[in-house]
Amino acid sequence: METRLIKIFLSKVNAGRYKMEKCTFNYEISVVIPCYNSAKSLPELIERLTKSLNKITPSHEIIFVNDCSKDNTLSILENMVDEYDNVKVIDLMYNVGQFKALYCGLEAANGRYIVTMDDDLQHPPEEIHKLYTTISSNNNIDAVFGCYKQKKHSLIRNLGTKIIKKINEIIYNKPPNLVMSAFRIMTYQLVGTVMNHRTISPVIGAIILKSTNRIINVEVEHHLRKYGTSNYNFFKLVKTTFDNVLNFSSKPLQVISLIGIFVSFISFILSIYIVVRYSWIKKSVPGWSSLMVMINFYAGLILICLGLIGEYLIRILLEVNGTPRYQVRQICESNKNVSN
Repeated sequence: METRLIKIFLSKVNAGRYKMEKCTFNYEISVVIPCYNSAKSLPELIERLTKSLNKITPSHEIIFVNDCSKDNTLSILENMVDEYDNVKVIDLMYNVGQFKALYCGLEAANGRYIVTMDDDLQHPPEEIHKLYTTISSNNNIDAVFGCYKQKKHSLIRNLGTKIIKKINEIIYNKPPNLVMSAFRIMTYQLVGTVMNHRTISPVIGAIILKSTNRIINVEVEHHLRKYGTSNYNFFKLVKTTFDNVLNFSSKPLQVISLIGIFVSFISFILSIYIVVRYSWIKKSVPGWSSLMVMINFYAGLILICLGLIGEYLIRILLEVNGTPRYQVRQICESNKNVSN
């Protein structure tokens, strides 16, 4: 089958806002999958995914976003375009991370409902029908998140998930019983709202929580990773946690302000105590060691405050200097999916 290769240097999708008035769909379901070094899992993934989607509806598309993989992921994806009519491959010029790659795929999706999932086979394609059946039968729902019966992630990943879960409850008023996951289905209206958040560092889950409260869970299976290891190490989880907090909330600055006020008040009381004691007893307050401890404590607190402010300034700088979230090198899809 002949394949059409489209080279894109400045994509309108990259620059323009998502059109909320869009109401016609080329597909019933779009599946968006960011890929990074997933050559071993892709053949099984596409086979199972196609089989599962065909049982739901013939009107579907599968969008793979290659996040500048270092293995032969791209060549395997290009072969899939030749074999499957409903596959589109977006190749990025440089590595941007899972969330930005996912954003790219969401902006290219043309389905009434959009599914997001990982490329490592931990999200079973056979479970998509549960998500689709739930959302398509209820017009009052904007998103359905897969709730795993038993998570198969590593200890560090599970710990990071718990921390982010608590952060989402505090900052975004997430209901405690709502479970967030990367295996989800959304309406096109919600995707449009998410796309209109033009932040340089998108965190999809946090943006969804800011965009709607019409979210429910459906219990799904979660499988062990078959190939390789997770790309999420400790430092990436820390960065994701910071992005969840700092990108969409000023509460850390408010907390620091309250701490500053509290510390200033305590310092003022202690100063009065020292002056009064010296005036009455004519004796200075001993305690060189305690003084050094207090100086180090306040110095550390000041450095933490400056570091937090610096994190906000870095994010402001990235937002205003025009740094693109991603840049598409090429899009590869079958001629049958290209309108003349």
